[in-house]
Amino acid sequence: MIIKFRIISTEIDGFVRDIEISSDMSFYDLHLAIQAACDYDEGIMAAFYTSGKEWNRGQEIVLQIMDEEEQKNALLMKNISISEYIKSKGDRLLYLYDFFSVRYLFIEVVNLREKTQSDEDIEYPVCTLSEGKPPQQILVDDITDICYEDDVRDEFDDFEDMGFDNIDDYNL
Repeated sequence: MIIKFRIISTEIDGFVRDIEISSDMSFYDLHLAIQAACDYDEGIMAAFYTSGKEWNRGQEIVLQIMDEEEQKNALLMKNISISEYIKSKGDRLLYLYDFFSVRYLFIEVVNLREKTQSDEDIEYPVCTLSEGKPPQQILVDDITDICYEDDVRDEFDDFEDMGFDNIDDYNL
């Protein structure tokens, strides 16, 4: 079975990606396809959630388990084939692509079809529609740069002028 996913964002008008993938491929393969279609860094943490018509979060399917207690029911992308959770047109997924800001892409199955002879010449997954710029992915380096723009050490440049040379010299 070949599944066509439509991917949109509520942040960017006009952003659309369609990805076709074989149903026997893994969620990890879909993750890599989304990362490539959006020109994102594929090493950044991400997760899928099964979803319904209200875009609520269902089963968590993660790139890697970060907290065994909190993610005790999470599944690993590499271990789960798409066909285990995607059964029909209209099925939905949420794709958490930005853990730092908790930002999602919205994914819906827009077509399912049987594989044909011509599919054997195609290397799936494949992006079949790419319109608009994707939402910006925030990287760890971006956060570090923001944190150090106003270096907190600037607040203590005149440390010696406060009447002591060492924090231990401050008497309570």
